[in-house]
Amino acid sequence: MKGNREVNILFLPFHSGEKVKREDLIIITLLTGFVIFIAVGCFLDSHLVYDNFIWRYYWGPVISDALNRPAEYHGIIANEGYTLVSEITYGIIALLALYYIYRLFRRLRITIDWGFCISLIPLILFGPFSRVLEDTGYFEIPLVYWFISPLIYIQIAVYTLIFIVIGWHVEREKNSFPPLAIAFGGASLFSFYIWSFSGMVKEPINPVIVFVCIVGAILPIMFDFYRNKEIRRNCIVLSSGLILLLPALALIMEWIAGIQWSTGTGVRVDVLFVVVALSTAITVAVFWIAKSIKSAKPYTKPLNLAMIFGQMIDGLTTYISIYDPFHMDIPLYGEKHPVSLKLMEVSGGILFPIAKFFLIILIIYVIDVLYKEDLKQYVNFVNLLKICIFILGVAPGVRDVLRVTLGV
Repeated sequence: MKGNREVNILFLPFHSGEKVKREDLIIITLLTGFVIFIAVGCFLDSHLVYDNFIWRYYWGPVISDALNRPAEYHGIIANEGYTLVSEITYGIIALLALYYIYRLFRRLRITIDWGFCISLIPLILFGPFSRVLEDTGYFEIPLVYWFISPLIYIQIAVYTLIFIVIGWHVEREKNSFPPLAIAFGGASLFSFYIWSFSGMVKEPINPVIVFVCIVGAILPIMFDFYRNKEIRRNCIVLSSGLILLLPALALIMEWIAGIQWSTGTGVRVDVLFVVVALSTAITVAVFWIAKSIKSAKPYTKPLNLAMIFGQMIDGLTTYISIYDPFHMDIPLYGEKHPVSLKLMEVSGGILFPIAKFFLIILIIYVIDVLYKEDLKQYVNFVNLLKICIFILGVAPGVRDVLRVTLGV
């Protein structure tokens, strides 16, 4: 086992003020230099820099996703989905975002635990729910661009951080309700506009339904205040996510009930049941086995079980929707991610969920067993990392299983 020295070197930026300032300067310099390089390149040779780089790898796939067909610009054809270049880029951006989000939480002394993860679940689910609505053709151009990755996840991240900071302020100041009222009022008005009055959706939601969703979203805050005589940060974040999620959930329920605004291959609730049942069974099996083995107690922790469940949703949905191993007679789908595609091609698909399962088991072992003592002082960062792993599984997994369920 590695000693404290190696681990401290790995996490040194979080504890050395001088080191952090130097790293911030390096990051800002690199980002500024990259932006200047791209801007100058577009000016000197736009076909080379914009058409063959920005369009081909980043913006073109977004346009293609919105149009639901290959997109062409100045002879460059872009297809829906990710490329190896875009995956690497988004991965770097995600790591930088994780780094600075952790620093923000550390500065605000926000505890990252299972309760915090629960408060994020509506926001986490809104991503795949809105993405599958985009798959049904629900949003019109230009609104549709905001519901295609990575833009959808950027706006959710910004929205989440805003309400986390507001929740921190309200919890800290106790009776500071004006910022909370303004934020929830603005989010509610925005929800009314997007879902009912924007004219940029195929099937506007009845304003009464949106109102009921908003009332349902703020009920946790009212209950929290009634029970504890104060409003806690996690409850504020939970309710803010429900304002986004509940209207999207109502639309998906409408589609399943037969109120559809575009054509599909047919509703398949059975696929949803199979994926959720198998993922739940695997997660419960891990819990019960680990519960009876003293050295396996880390595998009974809620965050660790959430990681397993999220990755199983993704792995099993991908395997079932592409290979139909249970002969459910579902339309077969394709895989967007090049790395995942290669893994499935060499194994007939079954290796993908298996690899995901054992990878998460290994990650839990490394974090909570092998380096348990070394990482005790980094609990918040470790839990934030676990939540990110949970999101990386459950977000694409829920979107994919809903696509199959709705037949789009």
